[in-house]
Amino acid sequence: MTLNRCVFALALAVLVSGRALAIEAGQEPPRQPMVEPARQPAVEPAQALRALQREHEALVAQQPALQEAAGQAAALASQNRQLEEQIQSLQAQVDGLRDEAAALRTDDRRRWFVTGAAVLMAGLLLGLILPWLGGRKRRGYGGFR
Repeated sequence: MTLNRCVFALALAVLVSGRALAIEAGQEPPRQPMVEPARQPAVEPAQALRALQREHEALVAQQPALQEAAGQAAALASQNRQLEEQIQSLQAQVDGLRDEAAALRTDDRRRWFVTGAAVLMAGLLLGLILPWLGGRKRRGYGGFR
């Protein structure tokens, strides 16, 4: 037997016996009370076969319900993916509409600014030109010249 197999066999024996080896030199392993494993009554092969057959029949009876649940889970996952894609497209649409609204607000402000500037310029020009278009100035009322 090789050294590796001996070490493996020794480790297996320690694991089976349930005792821990000391990690450090000089350390004693903890003492555990010796408890005998509970003895199970001997089961006859025919009884074991019948029990396994009953378990198999119960599992076969559960199979359609499990398949239906798996189908529903797949349908829900597909619907979830579709809804996530729809959310993403609607979010992109909302972002586009927000950008468009901001552009319209900026355009509206610019239009009001230009309109106000045009009114101001027209008023200024009329204020300068209209006095020149009038006739002679009257020096006074009541006949005193």
